[in-house]
Amino acid sequence: MKKSILSTLFIGALGGTSYLPFAAYAVETEFEFHGYFRAGFFASKENDFKKADFAGQKEMLGRLGIEPDNDGGIDFITKLIFDDEKQLSIHVGLSEFDADDVLGFIEFEGVTPSGSMWAGKRKIYEDNYIFMTDYFYTDLEGIGAGISDYEIGDGFLSLAYLSSDRSEDYEDLVDATFHDPSGALISTWEEERYRIITADQKDAIQSNLNNTMHTFSVGYQVGRYEVIGNYKYMPDNWDVFGNEWADTGFDVTGIYHMPHFFGLEGNAFSYVIAQTGKGLGSGNLLGSTITDYSGYRPGSLTQGVHNDWPYFGPSSPSVDGLEGYSRNTLGGNSEYLLTHRHEDATSGRLLLWGGYVNSSGIGFFPAIQGQYNDEAGKDDTTYTYWYSAMMRNTFPVADNFFVQTDIGWYKQNYNGNSSYQSKYTVAPTFIMSDGESSAEIRFMVTYLPESWTNESYVRDANGDIERDPDAGYQYKTQNGSDVIVGIQADVYW
Repeated sequence: MKKSILSTLFIGALGGTSYLPFAAYAVETEFEFHGYFRAGFFASKENDFKKADFAGQKEMLGRLGIEPDNDGGIDFITKLIFDDEKQLSIHVGLSEFDADDVLGFIEFEGVTPSGSMWAGKRKIYEDNYIFMTDYFYTDLEGIGAGISDYEIGDGFLSLAYLSSDRSEDYEDLVDATFHDPSGALISTWEEERYRIITADQKDAIQSNLNNTMHTFSVGYQVGRYEVIGNYKYMPDNWDVFGNEWADTGFDVTGIYHMPHFFGLEGNAFSYVIAQTGKGLGSGNLLGSTITDYSGYRPGSLTQGVHNDWPYFGPSSPSVDGLEGYSRNTLGGNSEYLLTHRHEDATSGRLLLWGGYVNSSGIGFFPAIQGQYNDEAGKDDTTYTYWYSAMMRNTFPVADNFFVQTDIGWYKQNYNGNSSYQSKYTVAPTFIMSDGESSAEIRFMVTYLPESWTNESYVRDANGDIERDPDAGYQYKTQNGSDVIVGIQADVYW
């Protein structure tokens, strides 16, 4: 590997290496390798056991049996331990087994009076996670720098700056939308604005569809209590019509971790998490920077994935006879919608979850979650909300074998228009674990009374597809039942 020019000049200016603070120190080197992956296949009975896409919202219903998104991440750590109690940790890893998702940061210990100093691309507070639903209630990732676990009083202070923006796939979609002559965007501009968009205006709009969000984060933990606050700034936060959305925002997360199950002593734990935010700290950005995951996790119903929203894509395919609707469109793209928050939009989220294992080894792991959003009139929407309840149970059968069950239900409301979903899963599971690393092989059967894998349009007496009067331009759909079967390997180490 070539030595950097800057390092060479710096060493040369000092007349060699003898003046460098680390030159004469003995160093011990340690290596660590950690990771996680899940890989599975799921099939839909209603679709003749073809591959099943998402059958329901796993972050609300529980992930077991409806998790077709194979995922994984790895982390390589090299630790250089110096003889004066200083330590350098070099982290390099992949967050989603994709070269675009490389995480890499360095961490200094012993440089500050306590805690550690870091810089690079990383996730912070990634332990703020509900494993039964695969729900990260904080999702803070980006390129930046910070100080972690600096001891102040009886607690520990963490400070960070993170910069974040949208993915390269999003940039490609924007570029195709603005430059493909078959696109529907120009006609949509004319319809919405009643005027022709000039080339300069078009370029200005495109250049402001993916600006950087700057996030300043502060956290303090004392005992079993933790508070995290984030302030966010994003210049020229535009949409395809040149409308400017919020350029600032904040959110606050409070966490209380209990060594019992809401008062029930034994082999147990529980959490209470309360969050609130405004502007760029509301909706799907509550507790989050710009990430792929925050785009589609439960937050505001005005965000997320909306396949039947107005089409702005690079072509105009026909979907069940409906011209101008497609998954590959900016109009309903989760990354595009992620930052579309009014300055006055506010959100509140409450999560209760935990686990209890009785003397027979039977485990109970419930989660109750909910979020309310004052949308401040976004697209004539006053409010949205959702709440859910789920329970994971584990029943030991023999060494290395147990049966898991997962049940869940949620309700969501879009400006007065409600919808519901539920699911029931049984999963015989083989496991090997030493407490720190664990591997499972799961065989799953799931029943959903209203499954996303069995969706159809509602038609009137003439056979025409009806629009939903409570949801504006959306077409009315209905979901039928389905049975999803699957096999999944899940491991962490």
